[in-house]
Amino acid sequence: MDIKIISGDNVHTVAQIAKRVGMEEWENYIDATTLDTEEKIKEAVAKYHIFGRVTPTQKKAIILALKEQGKTVAMTGDGVNDVLALKEADCSIAMANGSDATKNVSQLILLDSNFSSMPQIVLEGRRSINNLERSASLFLVKTIYSAILSVIFLIIGEEYPFMPIQLSLISLVTIGIPSFLLALEPNKDRVRGNFLKNIIKKAVPTAITVILSVLTIAMGYKYGKIGEEIYSSLCVVVAGFSAILLLATLAKTRKSEHKKYPVSRFRICLTIAMLALFMVGLTTFNWWFSIAPLEIMQNAIVFVCSICTADFMILNYVMNKWWK
Repeated sequence: MDIKIISGDNVHTVAQIAKRVGMEEWENYIDATTLDTEEKIKEAVAKYHIFGRVTPTQKKAIILALKEQGKTVAMTGDGVNDVLALKEADCSIAMANGSDATKNVSQLILLDSNFSSMPQIVLEGRRSINNLERSASLFLVKTIYSAILSVIFLIIGEEYPFMPIQLSLISLVTIGIPSFLLALEPNKDRVRGNFLKNIIKKAVPTAITVILSVLTIAMGYKYGKIGEEIYSSLCVVVAGFSAILLLATLAKTRKSEHKKYPVSRFRICLTIAMLALFMVGLTTFNWWFSIAPLEIMQNAIVFVCSICTADFMILNYVMNKWWK
C-alpha cells in the first residue's frame, strides 16, 4: 500500500505536516505547478508521494494516472476541490464534517470524521465478500447441475429424476442453513482473485460430480441394474452427498485464523450437523421427502457415494491444476 498526499497548499507546508505525522516519504515531494502536461503527471505519480499546489483538475489526472498504472485507488477529501478526483477513485471516502458536494459523490462517509474507523470498515468488507463468495458457490452448484440435467433429460426424452419435495431436502441441508451461518462468520482474509472465477472454481467440480453420478444412476436404471423404487432416491443421495463434500472443503482453516488445527471447528461441526440432518431426512422423514427405505438400497448407496468421492477429488484436482 502506498500513501500519497495531494494538496492545494504549499508543498513545503504539506511535507512538514507529513513528517510530523510519521510519513516515511515526507521528503519525496513536488510542486504541481511544474506539472503542465499529462506525461509529466504520469511520471511524477510513479516517483513522488507528496504533491503541493495541486488544482482540482490535476487531482483528477493524478487519480487517473494511478489507475492506468494498474493501481486500486482509494481517496479521501473534504472540500469541493476534491470532488472530481473522488468521482474517479475506486474507493472514495469523505468526512462527515466535509462539504455536502464531497459527501454526495463519495462511496463512504466517516460519520465520526475519524480514520480509526477504517480498519473495521475494511474487515467488514472482507467478511462480506469472502463469505458471499463461499455461500454463492453452494447456490451455484445446484443451479449448474439442475440446468444441465434438465437439458440432458429433455433431449434424451426421459423423466427428470428429482421430485420437487426431494429438492427441498437438498436445498435445506446444502444451501439454506449452511449459507446463512457461513455468511455471519468472521472472516479477515484479504480478498484475492476474481470473485466470479473463485465461485466457479469451487462450484463446477461439485456440479459435474452430481451430473456424472446422476447420469450413471440413470443408465443403471435404464438397463435394469437399478430398480424403479430406488432410482429417484439414489439421485437425491448423490446430490446431497456431493454438496456436503464441498461444504467439508470449505472447513479448511484460513490464514487469518492462526489456528493449529487444519480445519475450523465451527465449519467442520456445521458439515457434520448438515450430514446428520440429511440422514434424518433420508430415514426418519423419508415418507415426507418420498425417499425409499435405506435398507433396500444400502449397497447401491455405498457404491454411488464411493464414485461421488472419487469424482469429486479428481475433478477438484484437475480444476486446481488447470486454473493455475
